[in-house]
Amino acid sequence: MRRRIALVAACPFPSPQGSQVFVGQMAEALARAGHDVHLLTYGQGFAVHGRGYRHHRIRRLPGDDSARSGPTPLKPVLDAMMVAALVRLCRTERIELVHAHNYEAAVAALAARALTGVPVVYHSHNLLGDELETYFASQAARALARRLGRMLDDSIPRRADHAIALCTFSADRLARGGCARGRLSVLAPAVSDDGIQAVDLAARGSLGLEADDFVVGYCGNLDGYQNLDLLLEAMVRLNAERHPRRVRLLLASHRIGPELKPKLHSMGLTHAVSLVEVRGYTEARGAVGACDVLTLPRRLGSGYPIKLLNYMSAGKAVVVAGCGSKVIRDGIDGLVVADDDASALAGAITRCAGEPALVEALGTQARRTYLASMTWDVLLAGLEPIYDAVTSMRQPMQASARGQES
Repeated sequence: MRRRIALVAACPFPSPQGSQVFVGQMAEALARAGHDVHLLTYGQGFAVHGRGYRHHRIRRLPGDDSARSGPTPLKPVLDAMMVAALVRLCRTERIELVHAHNYEAAVAALAARALTGVPVVYHSHNLLGDELETYFASQAARALARRLGRMLDDSIPRRADHAIALCTFSADRLARGGCARGRLSVLAPAVSDDGIQAVDLAARGSLGLEADDFVVGYCGNLDGYQNLDLLLEAMVRLNAERHPRRVRLLLASHRIGPELKPKLHSMGLTHAVSLVEVRGYTEARGAVGACDVLTLPRRLGSGYPIKLLNYMSAGKAVVVAGCGSKVIRDGIDGLVVADDDASALAGAITRCAGEPALVEALGTQARRTYLASMTWDVLLAGLEPIYDAVTSMRQPMQASARGQES
């Protein structure tokens, strides 16, 4: 059934970060399926046209130039503006359903529901109880953020008409926080398939890497929860060993802070690590193509890294820590190591460097797994019945709210 849907993402858009890519591709996929899709985001970035959906942005405030997720002093003002914009959108476009991605969008959607009666589907990309603290440095601030995050985990998702978790780890935590199991679904994310990405020696050369290097890659944001210190510690071990092929690390991100280069210098990794700022998905994909294997050092937790699906779609062998174990079967789709074990991570990379047949086999199976369960056709088959159930349940309340408006 064709629905009028508002997707809400309280973040800069477009952006090469995984969540923004996922939301943008969801808007396109829903539009291709025949739905009338409206995407509402913050004002940073630029308006997107020609993708099948309508992109609405709140006004960009002076000095608001953040291109990343995480807390900022302007967030409360931006979120209040998001509520007002969403209420207008629901009324002018007669929206039937709001699909909110992450917490600030969920709060805006719940406020709009109180005024319009439009039902809310909440899509949990993460739990703040294990992520919010990573944006702070001091122990006191981290402890406060951890308590606040857990409070939000227990209070926001259960108020939605339906909640979607990306994995059973998150679903179980949401259920303990009060989400009714009958209004809670687990749907793995999806990404668009851009095809196999073989090793591209031209891309490697443009990034200052040698053709015969064994290139280990990470492509994504560099925020603390990604646990990149583990990857750097593994590189220190690899850098101290003798290998038939020189092992190099390529870090590709949309923003590389000035603090990273001094850190690499202090660890003796200046000549072992290449840094590249990518300005969009095409450049990010080029960086992926320069690599022999790709890594995900993130600890087991609530997140579900979209970058991992991009790696698998490209047919790349991957080496992951705990978070990737939700997707990767050790020795089949990739190699899985224990959280925070730099020696194990270095050993897995060494194994890949010495076994090219293993790298090829892991990449081939990773792509097969992606095609079987992580495409938009698969996700929409699970998502659209949720829309139908939620809208049919809320129709009387919407009719009442519209009657009050008139």
